[in-house]
This record gives sequence, C-alpha cells and structure tokens, in this order.
Amino acid sequence: MNIAALRSPQAGTDDAPVQRLGKVVEHLPEGSLYRVECDDGAWQCRRAASCLLRPELGDTVLIAGPDRYHVYLIAVIDQADDTTAHIETKGHLTLATPAGGVRIESSEAIRLQSAKAVEVSSERFALTATEADCKVDRLNYVGNAVKAMAASIHVVGRLCETVMDRLVHISRTAFRMTEQTEQVRCGQLDYEATDLARIHATQTVVTAQAVVKVDAKQIHMG
Repeated sequence: MNIAALRSPQAGTDDAPVQRLGKVVEHLPEGSLYRVECDDGAWQCRRAASCLLRPELGDTVLIAGPDRYHVYLIAVIDQADDTTAHIETKGHLTLATPAGGVRIESSEAIRLQSAKAVEVSSERFALTATEADCKVDRLNYVGNAVKAMAASIHVVGRLCETVMDRLVHISRTAFRMTEQTEQVRCGQLDYEATDLARIHATQTVVTAQAVVKVDAKQIHMG
C-alpha cells in the first residue's frame, strides 16, 4: 500500500488526482513511509524514488499521485533546518556523466566513510594539501617507480628491511651510529677516502686467509 488516508475521503473524490503541500510530522518505521500533515488532513505516503533528499520532521514537502490511494512524497520543498541535508537511497548509488567530469566542492570538510572499503581507480591520481595525515595498520604498495622530493625526512620505527638488486647512496655528509653490533657480509669490500681514513677501537683485529698488505710511504707502528 502506497498511501493510507488518515481521514475519510469525501464522496466522489477517490479517483481525483492528488497534489498537496504539507509538513512532515512523523517518519514511520515501516520502510520509507512518512506522515504528512496537509490542510485537508494527514496523509501517510511512501517517499518516491526520485526524492533523493531525505525528508526530516518539519520539512515542507510535495505529495502527489493519480488518486488518493497512490500518493507519493515527491520532493522536499522547504527544509525546517537548511544547514543539514541528507541524500539517501536504498540500494547502490552511481553518479555518472557520459562526456563530462564530476566535481565535489565544499567550503569546509569532505569526509568519505565506508564500513567495508574505499577504492579509487584512475589513470592519474593527484593530491595537493598543506598537511596530510595517514594512519594505516598495514600498507602494501606495488609499482614500477617511486620518486620523492622533500626538504626533510624523519622515519621512526622498530624494524627496517630493504632488499635491492642495486643500492646507490649519494650525500655530502653521512652519519650512522649503532649502539650494539654492526655486521657487513659482502663479496668484495672497497673503502676509499680522499684525505683521512681512521679505524679506532679498544681492540682491533685484521685477519686474512692469504695476504695482508700494508703499503704507504711511511708506516708508523706503536
């Protein structure tokens, strides 16, 4: 049943088209049924599928139909509180334009919230912001190339693992401090310093299976 007239209809008016303005006085729990108070009484009608703006209590709405037994809430004409609007549909909602773009503008905040997932698919994705916060429990990234340019980078974590076929590091000054043990395992190790190379420890051990060679113009020991 689409509508139940809450006042007995006048004789000879059952088949007459209905079009009235009224105020929403109740939202019934049975689906999208609303109780609308008009000048000729109260009407109980279902919200039309084309009325995407959810009616609220006190809103002025338009109800219409071919007869008094098939009347729908067609549109919200005037909101009681125009500071908030809720666009609502029962099923899936798709915004599409065959030959144009979709643009969402807001003078305040825009919030996307989903109980399951949020997916973005595009040929190009651009993000511009003065400040960005990203809080993710687990992040998986797969791509061909990453290029980052920043004046300062600060990374804090408990574990960092890097697996590369080739690693190149170029800097003017590099400083690394390890509190406990630092180990390097490689096929060949080559260190070259332009001015000074210094190795200092409480105990220093240099061993080789074949040859240990020390070559310089002057060698000081002791």
